[in-house]
Amino acid sequence: NATLFHQEYSDFQLNSFLGTSFVVRSIPDLTRFRRLPADPGLKKGRRHLVGYVGIMGAQDGVDLLVRAMHELVHHDGRRDVQCLIAGSGTELDALKRLAHVLEVEDYVTFTGFLSGEPLLTAFSTFDIGVIPDPKNVYNDKISMNKVFEYMTLGIPFVGFDLIEGRQTAADAALYAADVTPACLAGRMAQLLDDDTLRASMAATGLDRARRLLSWDAERAQLLAAYELALRPRLEAAGAAAAKPIR
Repeated sequence: NATLFHQEYSDFQLNSFLGTSFVVRSIPDLTRFRRLPADPGLKKGRRHLVGYVGIMGAQDGVDLLVRAMHELVHHDGRRDVQCLIAGSGTELDALKRLAHVLEVEDYVTFTGFLSGEPLLTAFSTFDIGVIPDPKNVYNDKISMNKVFEYMTLGIPFVGFDLIEGRQTAADAALYAADVTPACLAGRMAQLLDDDTLRASMAATGLDRARRLLSWDAERAQLLAAYELALRPRLEAAGAAAAKPIR
């Protein structure tokens, strides 16, 4: 399962020469992907921890999250929210500079790439998750690992109103209608300040994950795809082995 390594593309198609398509989603494997004890130190003494885990490329919108933190800290005057951004990518250095310029570097922690128990500990400490990928033709159509991961661990999250994201998460997320830092920050604040809403959304995510997300089912699809793709070669090898030796 590629979930712990945060490959950006959670859906892929393997096409055989017969024209058959298989869609395999990188659903978390529950034998490995689970909650661990939270680490309060990640909150840097603040009440809430907002989290993002994933790739940081130009297309991923992580700058919108950094700017949303600026809105919360300097526009709304909040001092109770810490943000943890885990992962790597081409924009990481630029994002660190942006946090410095916007004077939120004390409120945004960049951990770099995480995997295994450090990653799961970070997830388990999040009060809410964020998916800041902006709405566009591409993002509307992809299923993101972060959606699967937040739901599987019962983490309520905020994102922009993406077609595939809403179809997967439904009421397990709050959606920012406008692709702006202010709108994203407003939804983050709404969720952080409503304990009942967070609990309800967490329960919804867990329920949807149990009913709709199964790595065993996805693994069966993947094996079926390989079996179909390799069948001609296996049949040819079997036929050659069955020929009598003269």
